[in-house]
Amino acid sequence: MKIKWIGKYTGSNLPVAEIEPGAKSLPEVTSRSAFMLIPVFLMFALCAYCKHAYLGGIAFSRVTWMIGVLIALVLFPVHELLHAICFPAGSQVFLFYTAQGFGITCTTPMTRNRFIFVNLFPSMILGGVSLILFLAVPCTYAFASTVLCAFSLLHLGGGYVDYLNIIHLLKLPKSAVIQISGPKIYWK
Repeated sequence: MKIKWIGKYTGSNLPVAEIEPGAKSLPEVTSRSAFMLIPVFLMFALCAYCKHAYLGGIAFSRVTWMIGVLIALVLFPVHELLHAICFPAGSQVFLFYTAQGFGITCTTPMTRNRFIFVNLFPSMILGGVSLILFLAVPCTYAFASTVLCAFSLLHLGGGYVDYLNIIHLLKLPKSAVIQISGPKIYWK
């Protein structure tokens, strides 16, 4: 895998691939996609309730919460790098940024299941593992518990666009081939 930095996304500077005739595009992700955050917040509310009710409570402080948020923000580029390592071997991956944060794209065709994995892997590693650790850390370790909770919330919530892609991908045939070209995702 080779990573190429393309700087700020301007709307027209993403790499374009030659798309096979008859390929269809997945629905575009819009600001309405933020509805995907609702299940993430509900899951966190349930986890916090369970930890409070069954595991001895929760102790948060604003300072510790902000430390967790800052650590999560600093590690958002790692989220994109985790996407990058999931693309097929030998692929050229393009890293860019927008007002919303970093992004990554690759024009190499891949199977539907691999693209689901590309979308899911970073959130599960950074968000899922830290959520499990948050639940496992005793409430007496308030600093670690709070940092893990904030970190997990940001990394699971930050993947909402990926979750929407996964929902669209699950509607496609298992044999579908996925290819990104410019800002769109195509399948055939």
